[in-house]
Amino acid sequence: MARDIDYAAIAVRTAIVEKFGRQNELQALEVTANDASISVVDGESSGEGTRDDLLAAVRAADSYAKLWEILATPRKS
Repeated sequence: MARDIDYAAIAVRTAIVEKFGRQNELQALEVTANDASISVVDGESSGEGTRDDLLAAVRAADSYAKLWEILATPRKS
């Protein structure tokens, strides 16, 4: 049975693919549901956060490269 975090990871992956998939190769994109967060990895780029944090980063990014810059920036708790 899927957990809420599993559905959240699917939502994050879908948002990334819908926004950046036409201009970028996303075959290496991995979005993984952890216990309390979601990990996003593409090659050597990685980020982790809640569904809300990750979706906010997708909305704020105007390019795939900018998404990884945003995810690499430490967030205030």
